[in-house]
Amino acid sequence: MGVKTLVASTLMVMSLSASAFASDLYHETTPVFKNTVNGNLLTGKDGLALYTFIKDYKQGSIPPKCTTKEDNKPLGSCLARWPAATVSMVQLKSLTSKDKAYGGVYNNELHKLQLTYDGLPVYYWFKDTAKNNFTGDGVGKAWALIEQGKTPINFSGLNKK
Repeated sequence: MGVKTLVASTLMVMSLSASAFASDLYHETTPVFKNTVNGNLLTGKDGLALYTFIKDYKQGSIPPKCTTKEDNKPLGSCLARWPAATVSMVQLKSLTSKDKAYGGVYNNELHKLQLTYDGLPVYYWFKDTAKNNFTGDGVGKAWALIEQGKTPINFSGLNKK
């Protein structure tokens, strides 16, 4: 009886943890380039790395291709794993006045303005939990870090050639 209760409790906690991640489908973002060991990279909320997605590059960025549609991967959807980086119109106006590579695309699923860089929607990676984590770099050969002044399409990863 005790083991069953422990297993059930553990499963419930794991389920709640996954649900907590899954509910974070976007993060309000104030992007800034930071000099890191991997180059001058675009970071956002809490200094976390920002990424672009190969499907947005190959299939066009309108609408963004990372969606809430259920899949068989961890957490159930692309946006649960790769939350969108969102900005306000005021932020976007300020950003584009400083760097023409910034832009935005309206994400219909989120009803939010999603940040773009060099025309590609920008995302976080749920496994990056602290500054200078770049664990999403090259995941599935589909995700690229964003280096200042470069088109963010190195989907195999900056240090993985």
